[in-house]
Amino acid sequence: MVSRILAALLVGLTCAVTLPRLAFADGILFPTPRPLGTGGAMRAVATGDAGPQLNPSGISLLRSYLLEGSYQYGSSIGSHDARISAVDSTSGFNIGGALYYTYHRDSPSDGVNETGHLFGGSLSFPLLEKIFLGGSAKYVRFTDVAGTTHTGFTFDAGLTVRPIPQLSVGAVGYNLLDRETPWAPRAVGGGIAVLPSPTLLFVFDSVMEKVYGDSTRDKVMYYMGGGEISFAASFAVRAGGGHDGMSGNTYVSAGVSTLSADIGALDIGFRQDVSGQKKATIVGISARIFVPSM
Repeated sequence: MVSRILAALLVGLTCAVTLPRLAFADGILFPTPRPLGTGGAMRAVATGDAGPQLNPSGISLLRSYLLEGSYQYGSSIGSHDARISAVDSTSGFNIGGALYYTYHRDSPSDGVNETGHLFGGSLSFPLLEKIFLGGSAKYVRFTDVAGTTHTGFTFDAGLTVRPIPQLSVGAVGYNLLDRETPWAPRAVGGGIAVLPSPTLLFVFDSVMEKVYGDSTRDKVMYYMGGGEISFAASFAVRAGGGHDGMSGNTYVSAGVSTLSADIGALDIGFRQDVSGQKKATIVGISARIFVPSM
């Protein structure tokens, strides 16, 4: 499994580094388009690349092997985020693994550009098909507004419990080895997912994040939720919203996917602030390729 993931990621990385300055931001605020469409909430059903980003224990919830590339733009600070990943949960014991690379660039109109790189790997495994454990190890390299480069390792740890097929509960800790930077913030989160039918999903999450560089507050809370409905396994629609603890803004979100069981999927996500003094817009797009298991 590891050799297959490495080979796939190296191919994707070779393609990615030939692109102009694209970028990434870690999954607490800027998840890839699928969870972005549900307000950022999928920590209880974090399958595919949502696993390494939101809750690594979710990788083993679904048996699949896929490659994914995504891009996202945020208007508030001119952020550009790009990500490539390879996620495989097709092993005989349903042990899941992922490797990924992300690149982030902030280009504010009235400030100094900041860039960052993140390399990571995740593992997940089930216990009695009801409890799923997972973790991610990450290497962060970023350059701040003063032009100083910072590097270091950190890690995430997650848990998903699925007592019945229609209910899933997740909990996760992010960047538990604190690098003292808002680019890799320490945080804890959790969520619940309800699946009334195979084509209908409701998700609700919350995240508590440490604040850096602001003496007036120590922690902030995020609340988010949404739903997804799929049609004939070929098309899906999402909608949601939430409250951004850092900005204090309330937002709405939406997303769509087109799927082919034999090829892959194209996902689009959108988030728009509807309250607050400085409203932000976030738009993301990703492509998933389904790789046949061997």
